[in-house]
Amino acid sequence: MSDQATLHLEYLYGPQWQNVIAIVERAAQLTAEERERLNAAAAGGVETQLKNLQNAMGNGGGLSGLSGLLSGLGQQTAPQAPQIAAQVAKEFGRLRNTQVATSVVSQALSPGAGAGDVAGILQSLGSIGAVSAVAQAVTAAVLGDLVGRGDFTQSVYDELMRSWQESIQA
Repeated sequence: MSDQATLHLEYLYGPQWQNVIAIVERAAQLTAEERERLNAAAAGGVETQLKNLQNAMGNGGGLSGLSGLLSGLGQQTAPQAPQIAAQVAKEFGRLRNTQVATSVVSQALSPGAGAGDVAGILQSLGSIGAVSAVAQAVTAAVLGDLVGRGDFTQSVYDELMRSWQESIQA
């Protein structure tokens, strides 16, 4: 690859561009089974977050339902891996890199989405969980060289990569 092409890829995706490209290329080749595993992993993550919210509300003086939810809105919760990654990307000037990478990987997962046909739109809607899981992985790849800086620890990186790695290696 020419120096100019390498420079362009590094401009787009940051210094970890090779890892980003590997995820984007692999995402474009997902099997139906892998998509299902990614969707299931993303659904499991949402379910866990909802349970954590319910537990937090249930321990907040017996409040439940809407009143419990509203009372918990002002409380600070520990930032989750995606929020930490977004903060680190902003702090270290990688926000544009993560945005470009997630946009490209989204297109790789749903190539017919921009064509305007109903089948492409339905396929895209059926892959929302997969897009979310792969977007987290590509975000981790963009920020991989920043592990250990601030709150972006190895465990945050691993959490962002977990669904991708488990779904592809299964």
